[in-house]
Amino acid sequence: MFTYDSIKSIFIFSSFLLVLNVVAETVIPLPNIPQPAPGSYFVTSAPLNDGTFLIWNGNQVYKQITPKNDTYSLIAEGYQGDPAFIAISPDEKKAILGQGYLGDLYLLDLTNPQNFTPASIIANISHYYGIYLTSDLLLLDITKPDFSGSEIHILPINTKNVSTTQFVLSKPKSPSKDMVIDKPPFAYSATLAKDGNYVYITDGNTREIRKFSVSSLINAYNTHTTLNWETDGILIGTSGMYFSGGVSGISADNLLIIGGSDGFMLPGGIQEVNPTTGEIVRVWDPANNQGYYSAFYNSHSDTILAIVYNMGYLIVRTEQEECPNCNPVRKSIYRAGEDICLDIFGETIPEGSQFTWSKINGDISTNPRISGIHCKKLLIYNAQPEDTGTYICTFGNEKAIYTVHIIVTEGRLPLYSPLFLLTTIVLISLITIYRLNKRPLIQ
Repeated sequence: MFTYDSIKSIFIFSSFLLVLNVVAETVIPLPNIPQPAPGSYFVTSAPLNDGTFLIWNGNQVYKQITPKNDTYSLIAEGYQGDPAFIAISPDEKKAILGQGYLGDLYLLDLTNPQNFTPASIIANISHYYGIYLTSDLLLLDITKPDFSGSEIHILPINTKNVSTTQFVLSKPKSPSKDMVIDKPPFAYSATLAKDGNYVYITDGNTREIRKFSVSSLINAYNTHTTLNWETDGILIGTSGMYFSGGVSGISADNLLIIGGSDGFMLPGGIQEVNPTTGEIVRVWDPANNQGYYSAFYNSHSDTILAIVYNMGYLIVRTEQEECPNCNPVRKSIYRAGEDICLDIFGETIPEGSQFTWSKINGDISTNPRISGIHCKKLLIYNAQPEDTGTYICTFGNEKAIYTVHIIVTEGRLPLYSPLFLLTTIVLISLITIYRLNKRPLIQ
């Protein structure tokens, strides 16, 4: 026996050609995100290729159960320390957990996660952040011993109990005339992000971003030489344009994801930046508090995990929606049970427009009979009287507004419908002409 839902599914998928459309961003609060363990102040995270995130709170390691979800499973514990970073190996079989200033680097087998043992420690090097440069080389941003700046080091991780790194890049201490924000100690380092053949490195002091080729970093490591910050790195934008946290990822549409703030106790957020022009495309502040944000980007689910004051938010940058390819009928009165297809009629639609349909004094986002809220056409399946109302579609960069009013009735359609009036006028005209000519209209 067919249920309403099964009939609905069969109808929609058999009667309409569904196309995929990219819809606007949404923000999902994460009240259940793991909180810092006792003795820790932060949590850190890293993306996984199934669209979820790995989270470390300074003791326990959690995995988000499914993408765009606020539930987490405990996979290991005992990894003590204030979390600085999680680096996921290129094959996603291993994770390096960085303890930060105290220096321990833990190796976690993601194929068979185990609780901490002393053998989990592969190195002890004071650091701020790290990423996998290759499958056996870790790139680290390390604060200088006198706290005057930071340096970029490479650590081989194919052998255990490594105690030394290769110094490959020094980020210079800026003269006072070049200083944009007077920051406290530990503020020079920032996150790192690798995008294909380049690595984005940030001086958190001047808020300057440069990109270095992976090949030049590996060559410096192999030849025991040091790269020059200004001559070997390609400047992105200008100093002081971006938040201090550094680039934490590169989006699917090739934008830099940058967290942090304008400086100590100054407004912050998450920026999306065009790496070619340096333009700040948009700024996120999901908590609406302009705090210092830690940002973690997952290219597989196109989501940003945003953490501010240990509150979590998931920014869904784009999402695929099935758009109905239905055929609109130009009328305003419908019988209950009909399928209503609304579109933008008589308007010029700019290329690349995004659409958002809404209903005055009503919420259509939770109506299971309505699809295409972010599409050019809106389908109301099996329309009911409660669907009567005024529907609005905003579209284009200028947010143009298109309005249409419909009535859904359970009774017979009124005789004064446009189709009835037109038919009546035509019939009366034909009869009048016939009588005047006293002969058939068609020979």
